[in-house]
Amino acid sequence: MAPQTTPNLFNLAGEGITVSYSTTSIDGKPRFSFKKGRQALSFAGSEITSVAAGIGTLVSVVIAQVPDKSTTTFSVLLPAIKVTGSKKQAFRTIGITAVTATTIAGPPPGVQQTYKVTPLRGSAQSVQF
Repeated sequence: MAPQTTPNLFNLAGEGITVSYSTTSIDGKPRFSFKKGRQALSFAGSEITSVAAGIGTLVSVVIAQVPDKSTTTFSVLLPAIKVTGSKKQAFRTIGITAVTATTIAGPPPGVQQTYKVTPLRGSAQSVQF
């Protein structure tokens, strides 16, 4: 039986959003691509934040910033997954779009963040870079 490994490539889609995330690449840096409508963004290395939590790993990127107004972050929650060889493992998860209010004078009064949750489906696999 082939050994089980942790996947390093995730491809997800749902409600007009497409995400591809690799924990490493040819140059050793993680890569994250985000597509929604005509917006297509690519991120690498320190532009990607990955935080392990009790419910999985939260991978985040900043997809928009408007000075003195807001910062928009997109995050995907990746569950713990084991794969055999190079087989793909299908799974479901969520993407979270968070808009954080910002001002030059500091945090404005009231709610600081709003969220939109998007169901995502996709696959995880282990590939050689």
